[in-house]
Amino acid sequence: MKRTREMKIRFTQEELDMLTKKSQMAGYSREEFCRQILNGAIVKEAPSVEVLQLVREVRRVGYHMDQILKHVNGKGLVDVSRLRKALEENRMVEKQIIGAYTGV
Repeated sequence: MKRTREMKIRFTQEELDMLTKKSQMAGYSREEFCRQILNGAIVKEAPSVEVLQLVREVRRVGYHMDQILKHVNGKGLVDVSRLRKALEENRMVEKQIIGAYTGV
């Protein structure tokens, strides 16, 4: 959607500083931050680099667990139900981490 309408808003220095700070914390431009709020979104602070790395690591572990599960499923080498439960727990941790920042 092309935005063709413009509106001028005046802020105090403190208001502009607060808008800038909140938009940066959320990872948005000031304009996008205002659009998100206007559209009813609950805007949260963007996750830190450490949290994003943690999510990647949890996903990596889950991927490897899934590959192991597929490999040993027919061979009877491990208790598949325990491995499947561990994989489900890993996915729950991933969802909890993401939910903490997205509100999902």
